[in-house]
Amino acid sequence: MQPCYDFHCHSTASDGTLSPSQLVARAAAAGVEMLALTDHDTLAGLPEAQQAAAEAAIELITGIEISSTWSGRELHIVGLNMQADHPDLQALVAAQQQARVRRAELIGRKLDKAAGLAGSYQRAADLAGTAAPGRPWFARMLVASGRVRDEQHAFNRFLKAGQSAYVNTPWVPLDEAVQALRAAGGVAVLAHPVRYGMTRRKLRQLLADFCAAGGQGLEVAMPRLNPAQQALLIECLRDFPLYASGGSDFHTPAQYWLELGRLPALPEQARPVWELFQAA
Repeated sequence: MQPCYDFHCHSTASDGTLSPSQLVARAAAAGVEMLALTDHDTLAGLPEAQQAAAEAAIELITGIEISSTWSGRELHIVGLNMQADHPDLQALVAAQQQARVRRAELIGRKLDKAAGLAGSYQRAADLAGTAAPGRPWFARMLVASGRVRDEQHAFNRFLKAGQSAYVNTPWVPLDEAVQALRAAGGVAVLAHPVRYGMTRRKLRQLLADFCAAGGQGLEVAMPRLNPAQQALLIECLRDFPLYASGGSDFHTPAQYWLELGRLPALPEQARPVWELFQAA
């Protein structure tokens, strides 16, 4: 019987609405036994989460979600069970944070014009408590300022690709992200593969490159997958040397359709990613 786990979730250290300790407490209440906090391009929430996990008797797996590029596309790589203070990983995180600050400042300037606001960047930064607020924090700022009805409206009107305040960011290349995670003793997992809108052929091309770079895992246990998506992911596990991972991608209790640890079972014959943790 597989443990109750969740290897993809976010706190206020990136774009979630619960603090790391609140997130751990919610996971414990949901019966989660193994949890990875995977904030976007930052490890800042880990110390608080580690302390809370020790008090709640949850096994906390070191985690991060790295934004990367492959073939002109933005992809997300979840890193698991890494040595957080490894210099290669620390250098990557520092570079990603610098890119996030530059992106946030540019989004702010664009929103000042498009939404008729003043100081959009500083408003979002103050709300997030960081110099590198992600787009969800800008969306929350726009809601608070009365410019949009809700966060989805903010994305649709200003923040998503093709809209006036969207900024295309030059993230780290896929192979460099994977190599930094592996150098730190971690496992690189391709996050939410069905969300990228790729054809079957394109996804398989991505997975071939991902494996060649040292990628070891594929998220296959996620909420709300349809049968066709499930079949595609099972095929990918069969045809590529990848271990199976899963996570809710939880950001906020407002996502009422999600809950920490509430995941479908891993496919039969799949090798669970935690076998790699044990090996390490």
